[in-house]
Amino acid sequence: MRVIDLTMRITPSIKVYPGSPQPSFIPWSTFECQGYDSEAMFMSTHTGTHVDAPSHFKPGLASIDMISSDRLVCNAVLIRAQKRANQLIEQQDIDKQQQQQQIGQGDAVVIVTGWEKKHSGSRNYMSQNPGLSEQAARYLCRKKVNAVAIDCPSIDTAADSRFTAHHILLSNNILVVENLCNLDRITSRNRRSSSSSSVTFTLIISPLKLGGATGSPARVLALL
Repeated sequence: MRVIDLTMRITPSIKVYPGSPQPSFIPWSTFECQGYDSEAMFMSTHTGTHVDAPSHFKPGLASIDMISSDRLVCNAVLIRAQKRANQLIEQQDIDKQQQQQQIGQGDAVVIVTGWEKKHSGSRNYMSQNPGLSEQAARYLCRKKVNAVAIDCPSIDTAADSRFTAHHILLSNNILVVENLCNLDRITSRNRRSSSSSSVTFTLIISPLKLGGATGSPARVLALL
């Protein structure tokens, strides 16, 4: 079994969604004074690789601590859909790879756009990212998937100020996982397979159990 870490490292300089605070790690105790080192954290619950709970866009729906633990380990289907700035991931991008691997009820759909790999260090990472189209979001709702994850700072394009995909997915109790990395390391067991072939694996999503919170940073792992 291979374990691939899909999680960004959170540092005070990590790129954050416009308007969100930069993370701060505040020294709280020291080995010299208290006999142990510790720090306090200040940051948005939607920093780095993180999970959006349904309550993120609709008050009254489930907060992150209400997500059942059996949803945090699931089968995942990798969808490769290379996209440029503000491009939409359409239903046909998903359908093309379903010829090789069907998306089942309760699966996670993990979308590789290449955006994080190519643009994570650039100024436009947060301001021009691609995202899911309304049609594709509704299609995944009909599939009754457990989660949709992406290698972008948002499941919506940066140009979509209405947050269309967020509203559709979260109101249907579908988890949203954003800011994944290292998705290029998830490859088929069959070395002769083309790079476009779909891959299935076990996805582990581990947000903090923050009472009443709309989301949480998470350690996200792929088990192959």
